Amino acid sequence: MKIEKIEDLDAWKESTILCEMIYQVTNTLPESEKYTLTKHLRASSRGIAANIAEGFGRYYYKENLRFYGIAKGCLNEVKSDINICFQIKYINQEKFDEIIYQINKTESILNGLMSNVLKRLNNNAK
Repeated sequence: MKIEKIEDLDAWKESTILCEMIYQVTNTLPESEKYTLTKHLRASSRGIAANIAEGFGRYYYKENLRFYGIAKGCLNEVKSDINICFQIKYINQEKFDEIIYQINKTESILNGLMSNVLKRLNNNAK
């Protein structure tokens, strides 16, 4: 399948699923976390999809990689915050496992995308 638009990109699709999961879980966090964990989790999860989209829209491979790398950083921020939510018992084991699974799935696909772009970059440099 040829990838012609952002909606065709599996990394972007999976990141939007993760974002939706994060919004759902942050709706259950205490009000005292509204401007801390909730705000940061939502911004970071949106940042994953947004940076994948930004990278996809760039013309040069180095730019693609730069934004995909930022997306990966956002993904790790979400992973860190979800671990904190679990440690302080804001979410249960089942919800934690579900979100970590989606994080890992998104990361795996994003890593594959980055590897593919890196190969193209290296082939063009020859």
